[in-house]
This record gives sequence, C-alpha cells and structure tokens, in this order.
Amino acid sequence: MTKGLLTKMFNKLELIGPYAGKLLDTQLFLYELKNMRPPLRLYYKHNIHTNELYILEFEMKHSQETQSTSISRIKKKLKS
Repeated sequence: MTKGLLTKMFNKLELIGPYAGKLLDTQLFLYELKNMRPPLRLYYKHNIHTNELYILEFEMKHSQETQSTSISRIKKKLKS
C-alpha cells in the first residue's frame, strides 16, 4: 500500500516538478508534499542548478509538534 502511494507521489513530482508540494524553506529549497488518506508527508529538496529533486524522507502525519521536529531535523542535515 505504501509503495503504491509513494509511486503516485513520485509520479506527481516528476510531472509537476518542485511545485507539486509546499515550500518550507526558501534558502534550502525544502518542500513538503502531503497526502490525506492515508496521511503521509514526503519531504524533498530541489537543486536549482541541475533541476533535480532529492527525496529526503517520508513519514506518516502526526501532530504539529512532531512535524516541526521532523522539519528541524531535516534542515539540520541539509545545513551540515
């Protein structure tokens, strides 16, 4: 089930590009793509110079607090 859902999300990214999701950080070009049922979040980075998308992480939706810690952790990884 998760594999099929991720495949659909990847196809959407391939068709629409980085604008398929919501921009979370303008300096790191970090994006989030959400799915409602089942609740899933996919985080990816857009490299402007090569026009490539890098899938960083996916997780089931949780509370706002958990989402904030996930985003902070991903930002920390990208900055180092």
